[in-house]
Amino acid sequence: MDKPSRSAQTWAATAGAAALAVGAWYLLPVEQWLRAFSDWANGLGPYGLLAFGVLFFFATLLVVPGTPLTIAGAVAFGWAVMPVVLLSATLGSWLAFVAARYLIRDRVRGLIERRPALNATVEAVGDGGWRLMTLMRLSPFVPFNAQNYVFGVTDVRTSAYLISTVIGMLPGTVVCVYLGVIGRHAGSDEPTHWITLGLGLVATVAAVELTRRRVRAKLETGRPARA
Repeated sequence: MDKPSRSAQTWAATAGAAALAVGAWYLLPVEQWLRAFSDWANGLGPYGLLAFGVLFFFATLLVVPGTPLTIAGAVAFGWAVMPVVLLSATLGSWLAFVAARYLIRDRVRGLIERRPALNATVEAVGDGGWRLMTLMRLSPFVPFNAQNYVFGVTDVRTSAYLISTVIGMLPGTVVCVYLGVIGRHAGSDEPTHWITLGLGLVATVAAVELTRRRVRAKLETGRPARA
């Protein structure tokens, strides 16, 4: 399949995902769920952010997608949730990495061997530095939380892993928190509300597409990432 076809498929999948998200918002009681979560979290008073951090930590370990949880947290706490997400995700990612390297290495290797995408990730990363791993973090090629275990069976240094983890999660975390903060005003019909949301989503999709192309090129050629 040629590159234009791949790109077209990616954009078509992105458009489909966006349409699915919009449909889910109108067909499912998503807003009510978010409000219910917000009421529960804020009902814990000063322990609300702590409880959310613990929940996010275990979600990272259990390979639960962090995007919905981050958005829900932002609806509940606004921008205050961002450092909690970054800290909890970093700690959870580090523990998953250590577990894969020293405790469940054989089991993780067995899972990787049955999944081409994970195998390609291991082969591409090898003992490479933090730059390539950061690209992998930014790309949706392999889910972020699954990468924590995959990187554990490679020869990458722990320091490089942690640097790539923090840098790689920053853009997505900012976008998710931003969407959650906007969600606090979901009932607003002001044009600026929807224009801002639309521009943010377009910029995010463009960034993901550019990163996906570079990561796929690295996986196909096997050449080391350039600074």
